[in-house]
Amino acid sequence: MKNLILIAFFVSIFNLSFSQNEMGKSDDYERIAIDVFVPPNVENIPDHAKSLLQSKLTDVAAQNGLGGEGISSRFLLTAKMDVLTKDITPTSPPMEAYTFDVYLYIVDNIDKIILTSTSFTTKGAGTNKNKAYTSALRSVNLRNQNIQRFLSNGKQEIISYYNSKCDFIIARANSLASQNRFQDAIATLSSVPEVCKDCYMKSLDAIGPIYQEYINHECATFLNMARGKFAASPDSYGAADAVALLSLIDPDSDCFESADDLINKVELKMRQDENRNWNFMERVWGDKVNLERLRIKAYRDVGVAFGENQRSNYDVLWLFD
Repeated sequence: MKNLILIAFFVSIFNLSFSQNEMGKSDDYERIAIDVFVPPNVENIPDHAKSLLQSKLTDVAAQNGLGGEGISSRFLLTAKMDVLTKDITPTSPPMEAYTFDVYLYIVDNIDKIILTSTSFTTKGAGTNKNKAYTSALRSVNLRNQNIQRFLSNGKQEIISYYNSKCDFIIARANSLASQNRFQDAIATLSSVPEVCKDCYMKSLDAIGPIYQEYINHECATFLNMARGKFAASPDSYGAADAVALLSLIDPDSDCFESADDLINKVELKMRQDENRNWNFMERVWGDKVNLERLRIKAYRDVGVAFGENQRSNYDVLWLFD
């Protein structure tokens, strides 16, 4: 594990140094990631129009070096629409014509702070409400200077947060780990962008021990479950259940040898009782060991998985009170 951490460490230093030397400051900002989130129940926006708004925001965020990667639920790009006017046109068929104010926000959704905001007016008409909203959003150009300035200001505010709150971020991650909230802790540290060089390197140092705690905790859990499964059903069915659990154990965890011992006991029992060839378990285990080469990605993958699970829990109602 130590060697893998060092590999990840030096790979990150190389990538960071290369980026700083070759890409320049403006591209450093482009490594900032936030989530795009249009709240499902704040405004009476038809579903199709809401999906279009989400898509347009996601596109413009990606084009400006922002984009949700599921890592952190702290920083969000969100929006709302207010109806200014609604008219029925004297046409055949009658059309619903709307004027909207659209508000965009980049927020710190943990501390409930608006980092930057902007707004614009748009109009749309259609034979029903959904078509009118959709028409209004389709006509919006999010590539103008005001939107670019809004996104740039948001990125700079996020960078400022990480640079000024680094010690707090690491302390919070350690506190989460002490509560066995390892995925939350890893997501917290993984969210630090590379452009915040000092904080990024400190977070990389802090994430290694927490990740080790995480895989040790997972290993103990899966090992105990596997033992229970095979003890309750010491046959081919219990063996299959045990092996399925043991295959989830990280080879770098402290109890890996104990898990390997249990595999051997299961295999011996099956050979004695059922005269079956259980070499497939060794292959399963070998496949797991081969995944070590992906360890450099492991930290981030845990954080991303946790962040994805948190998206359904986003609450930005505070923004629209």
